Order: sequence, then structure tokens, then C-alpha cells
Amino acid sequence: MSAAGFPLEPLRDVRGIRLRTLEAELKRSQQQHAQAEAQWHAAEATLAAARQRREDFAAASWQQLFEQGQPTGLALDRHERHLALLDQEIAARHEELIASEQALAEALKLLELASTAWRQARKKLDAVGELKLEWQRGVRRHEEWREEQNLEELLLRPTPNR
Repeated sequence: MSAAGFPLEPLRDVRGIRLRTLEAELKRSQQQHAQAEAQWHAAEATLAAARQRREDFAAASWQQLFEQGQPTGLALDRHERHLALLDQEIAARHEELIASEQALAEALKLLELASTAWRQARKKLDAVGELKLEWQRGVRRHEEWREEQNLEELLLRPTPNR
């Protein structure tokens, strides 16, 4: 054991750098997941609003059609076309919701991968840290042993008579 320094210090430094890089990746993944989750909630709300608009229109329009007596064919056709247009909007919002669900699932997968990589790097750095602590204890024990040996030598040396 040499007092020059821990022999695995370069490995410890590299693992520390790797851990910081993975921490940055983990934070980025967390932000992407949060953003994907917000987009999913927004898509869900937009779909719910589109469905509500259709329900509101269908109820109000149907009532208006019959308030003035028997509705004309043109009025019924307009009513049906507007409902079809609202149905198309619902379908488009549903597609957006599906896309946002897929993006959310992908973001979650990336977050889990980043989290796993970070935990593994943390464990590796901790293991090298434990090796360093053990090495330092060994160096101290060796230094204490040498001091004891030197002290014994001094005590056992014959002292010159004056």
C-alpha cells in the first residue's frame, strides 16, 4: 500500500462523471415524461370537450327543430351534417389522445431506463467508494503498525552511556 494515493481514483473519477451524466439524462427524462403526461391530460380534456359540444348541440338542435312544428328536410340535413362534423372532430381528438398515450408510454419507458442506468451507476460508484474507504483504513493500519515498530526499535536500542 502506497501513501501516494488510492490506486482506483481514476476509476472513481470516471464513475463520478458517468453518474453526473446519467443524472442529467434522468432529469431530462423526467421532464419529458411530465410534458408527455401534461399533453395526454390536455388531449383527454379536449376530447371530453368535443364530446360535450356534440351532446349539447344534439340536444339543443333537436329541441329547436321541433319548436316550430315539423322540421323541414333541409333543417334535418343541416342538423345531421353538423353532427357528422362534430363526430369528425371527436374522431380527430380521439386520434390525438391515442398519439399522446403512445408518447406517454414511450416517455415512461425512457424514464425507467434512465432511472435503472442511474441506480446501477450509483451502486458502482458506491462500491468504488467503499473500496477507497477500506484502502484508507488499511493505509492507516499500516502507518500505525510502522509507528509502533519504530517506537519499539527506539525503546529496544541500547542507549549510549555518557
